[in-house]
Amino acid sequence: MSFVAVTGSFGRILLETATSMLPRWSVGSNSIPAAGTALPQKLMELLERSQNGGQLPEADYFSNNGILLAVPKKKVSHQKKRQKLYAPGKKQLKMINHLNKCPSCGHYKRAHTLCMHCVGEIRHIWKAHTNEKPADPVQEQELSELDKRILYPGRRETDYMKKLKEKDSYLDKRMKSLPVEKTDKK
Repeated sequence: MSFVAVTGSFGRILLETATSMLPRWSVGSNSIPAAGTALPQKLMELLERSQNGGQLPEADYFSNNGILLAVPKKKVSHQKKRQKLYAPGKKQLKMINHLNKCPSCGHYKRAHTLCMHCVGEIRHIWKAHTNEKPADPVQEQELSELDKRILYPGRRETDYMKKLKEKDSYLDKRMKSLPVEKTDKK
């Protein structure tokens, strides 16, 4: 489905709901009749133009509104990176002052966020339950290694596959947060 088709149908639905709600908006005798009739006429013209295959201004809104342009265009330079670290005042990175203690595990966490230690434990539990290895078919469960080599001669574990299974050796793990130190009050 093309982008123009999606925005066209969205515009049509928007116009239909707007025209159905317009009579409810003009309440009281202070409303200007010329403005009240001009707006539905414009909406009806846009609706007719969209049904006849004309392009709606909403399609142009999504392509030229500047929101899509608000992304980094180039890599941050070495100077700017260093400026964030060591520059004076507002240009410098701020210290994180909103740290709290996790009520369940006691590690440090940012205020109003989940504790990454607890999230990691939950992920580990979920993975243990969901990533069960698929069982071999009943016919293959009783086969010896020699029979498997004869039946499946092309199935050999390469060095690449062995390395993939040992992912703990090359994947970096997330740093664990430190537990809060308990101070004895006397």
